[in-house]
Amino acid sequence: MNESEIRIYCASIVTPEGLICGEVVLRDSKIHAVEGRPTPPSGALDWSGDVMVAGLVDIHTDNLEKHYQPRPGAAWDAYGAALAHDGQCASAGITTVLDSLSLHGAKDGLDRNAALGPMIEAMDAAAADDALRADHLLHLRCEVTNPELISALEPYSLHPRLRLLSVMDHTPGQRQIRDIGLFERQLLAEGRSPAEVAEILGPGPSARTAGLAEQNRRQVVELANGLKIPLAAHDDATVEQVEEAARDGCIMSEFPVTLQAARRARELGLTNCMGAPNFVRGGSHSGNLSARECAEHGLLDILASDYVPLSMLRAAFLMIDLLKWPPEKALATVSVNPARSVGLADRGEIAAGQRADLIRVSRGALGWPAPREVWRSGRRVA
Repeated sequence: MNESEIRIYCASIVTPEGLICGEVVLRDSKIHAVEGRPTPPSGALDWSGDVMVAGLVDIHTDNLEKHYQPRPGAAWDAYGAALAHDGQCASAGITTVLDSLSLHGAKDGLDRNAALGPMIEAMDAAAADDALRADHLLHLRCEVTNPELISALEPYSLHPRLRLLSVMDHTPGQRQIRDIGLFERQLLAEGRSPAEVAEILGPGPSARTAGLAEQNRRQVVELANGLKIPLAAHDDATVEQVEEAARDGCIMSEFPVTLQAARRARELGLTNCMGAPNFVRGGSHSGNLSARECAEHGLLDILASDYVPLSMLRAAFLMIDLLKWPPEKALATVSVNPARSVGLADRGEIAAGQRADLIRVSRGALGWPAPREVWRSGRRVA
């Protein structure tokens, strides 16, 4: 056996073709071979009793911002936030994560425009120090009503880690927040005062009426298409909005809020990405399309962690348990499908030539899939 070679035996390996019993041979950070075997060979690591799946690829998570400001008004050290976020992702089986940073003005006392640079630079520094366990790429979420959107975006438009741009509009009355009454009740339930709710709901200056939203969207679309960066449309609610996204060159409908929008996106060749917490909880926290309903109609392509890193693996196994999806189809929603959507051809599958990103998954009495070991590029990281 080659000295740099690692062999791992498992009775349940989720490959693109389905479950097999056998061993996976790792060499030089990649999968060298996947071979069927009825028993463990001499010298192999034995993962019998557990399931081997490909490392997860998360294209949308707000988790870094949570660690940068763990409480409203309480900013944290950016490098420390990067490490905490990375550790949480790796321990959840996420080996590739697109840190999804919002260019959305202020929220809960956090000036996101001011925080953008420190968060990106801290992650760059942690990567240069080889302090990260997961592979961190970048997803910039472009709020089209933000007057400072373009000036905030342009300095990072050529960043080497940038893999995805998305256009979004969280104006009350639009898309995700179509039901203003429901939104108002949610804000009050969160403990917001009536005065705070009134300020959030407006009226205030209307960026949409002034044409800023449309102008910003056009500039982001031109930038993405010119630089050949994948572009997603966030929270599309209507057929017309999906059709606009397709005309703009979007490759993904990210968190569509109605079944009609998800169906039209599929007809036009866009992939549908939903939040894994939505799937695990059995519904959207904002009262929009259920990820389970999207899956039941055969329209779900990708699951992202959104705000709970551990939700991805849980949701994939729930697809197997509840919807009776084949393991290779269910796990593809959190591995190969998101990887290919942003142009990553070297990961997401347990197959020869792919990067050796693997998870050893055990299932407890309650059915929760727990990552026991996580490997990235042939090295154990959690």
